[in-house]
Amino acid sequence: MGKIAEKRFPATPKRRQEARKKGQVLKSQELTSALMLLALVAMLKLWLPSIINHLAELFGHVNSLVEQNQQWSIATISELMLGVSWQFFRALAPIFLVAFIMAILVNFLQVGPLFTVEPLKPKISRLSPIQGLKRMFGIRALVQLAKSLMKVVVIGYFLYAVVRDNIDFFPLLQRVNVVQSLILVSDVLFELAWKVAVAFLLIALGDFLYQWWDYEKNLRMSHQDIKEEFKQTEGDPQIKAQIKKQQRLLANRRMMEDLKKADVVITNPIHYAVALKYDPLKFEAPYVVAKGQDELALRIKALAAENDIIVVENKPLARALYAQVDLGEVVPEDLYKAVAEVLAFVYKLNRRRHFYTA
Repeated sequence: MGKIAEKRFPATPKRRQEARKKGQVLKSQELTSALMLLALVAMLKLWLPSIINHLAELFGHVNSLVEQNQQWSIATISELMLGVSWQFFRALAPIFLVAFIMAILVNFLQVGPLFTVEPLKPKISRLSPIQGLKRMFGIRALVQLAKSLMKVVVIGYFLYAVVRDNIDFFPLLQRVNVVQSLILVSDVLFELAWKVAVAFLLIALGDFLYQWWDYEKNLRMSHQDIKEEFKQTEGDPQIKAQIKKQQRLLANRRMMEDLKKADVVITNPIHYAVALKYDPLKFEAPYVVAKGQDELALRIKALAAENDIIVVENKPLARALYAQVDLGEVVPEDLYKAVAEVLAFVYKLNRRRHFYTA
């Protein structure tokens, strides 16, 4: 019960697509059978005069063969059988054709274009006695039993009703010829067939609603199912976070290597640190080779000290550079003057260093 209660979320489009590939689709076989029955009854109603004509031709053909052949042989019997088969085919072929077309059409309207061999693959679960008992006594088996009982009741009731309503009609059949009897009996049978077909259609509509409910119930997903599907489609969040962490580490390592080539580090002095490099062969203006905030800013300052890079404290300029310029980008024009003053100070200080060391 716990597992069933967990599956309370409707199926996602991906889950439905996977189920369809496995042959798990919404389909009511009862609806197909009911619509086929309605089509057959309608076809028989329309085609019955032609069937009677074909049967009349058949009897005439047989009678002529009997009169022409007083002695029967293999050839005459073969001719008789071919003639009988051909007449039967002409009489019944349209009915079978309508049934075939209706079966394909109804299944296509329910399922759509689908070809899969997944339902034909052998499954160990089908050999399990426990699963077999569940299928025998489960809710699906009870629904099948209920549908079968309803069909028996419907056929029995309408058969009784037709016989009851026409009880005075049957003795009159003795006063008419065979053709008239066939026409009268066919009307009674069509009345019965129409009523049974319509009743079966109502049962089929109820079965379709049940199949829809059962289909949606089997496709329901638990919270864990949705998480697993998200991992498959979007990737495991933990793995993605780990990858981003590694990418940040690699980017920081490259940034620290580039920092060693910087001309100056401008600080806030604690919260921000931005390292600049001016290379006229690469860019027309100075560009950012490293920047960081808080702990990373302290690491940039420490590495700058290790590599004898001048650190200049300029709070407004450090905040502006950190907020406006990304790694590898040049300084914007509105900061040219402030950056130029810092670089001029750095170059002047470096010249003094070289003078005294020389």
